[in-house]
Amino acid sequence: MLLTEILKLRGISTDKMKVIRHTVNRDYIKTLIECGNFELYQSVQKTNILKDVNYFISFTDLQGTKALLHGMYNVNGVQTILELPEELNIIKERESWGEGPYYRYNLERVDLLNDLEERLVIEWGTSTISWHQRKLDKEIIEILPKGFTKVFPGYQNVILSFDELSKTIKNPDANRQWKMMLSNVYGVYLILDKKDGQQYVGSAYGKDGIWGRWSNYIQSKHGDNKILVELLKNDPMRYKHFQFSILSVLPNSSIREQVIQLESITKEKLGTRVFGLNAN
Repeated sequence: MLLTEILKLRGISTDKMKVIRHTVNRDYIKTLIECGNFELYQSVQKTNILKDVNYFISFTDLQGTKALLHGMYNVNGVQTILELPEELNIIKERESWGEGPYYRYNLERVDLLNDLEERLVIEWGTSTISWHQRKLDKEIIEILPKGFTKVFPGYQNVILSFDELSKTIKNPDANRQWKMMLSNVYGVYLILDKKDGQQYVGSAYGKDGIWGRWSNYIQSKHGDNKILVELLKNDPMRYKHFQFSILSVLPNSSIREQVIQLESITKEKLGTRVFGLNAN
């Protein structure tokens, strides 16, 4: 099935429509997304890419030439601006935008495809350098289960923002591979506070292994860790900046003392008792 067929079935006119594929795996774009500025990011462009466009469908890049549906937008107008919004200054040098003027669009998100957002995967094609196109006959590769986060990448490659972890934990059926892999091992994990770079090293050795331990963070935001509790008292939304990764895994047949010993050695190596977020 093609994207155009889905649009036709839903009675969506493809006249004056574009598709856009954002590359979001760059660090500065990830930062914009984590700070809630993605909508602002796509509303400002160096060139007038949405000239004579009434609607566009926004995608984010996946592995290879795949793309994941982000949302559909109505273009209600455009104005030229001489200065970028302060939140977007990070992209000026990184993407060689130079001086203004820039184009800022008045975008309205529409709900005609909202049930497929973060689920519909298309094949963008070999011309991925063309990140905005009028070519709409993109092949639909799959429709992911509702609540799906992403493919489990292997223990050493796990890196999840708090929001990604929350989505994963709260949708265990859609992310059953994550639940299986994380429930079946104990381990030592790292929480990085991306706001200031401080780190917390923790361990998981109880019921449901790493999955069970990380579930507690989704419920409490701090996992009952002393310094994290204090951090959130002063800045209740700080958990939004937490990033979770796995440093070491152990069989779930390991005894508690083995896991704690590995956790302690890791704290020594990273200095998280002296310079980080570990109280002991």
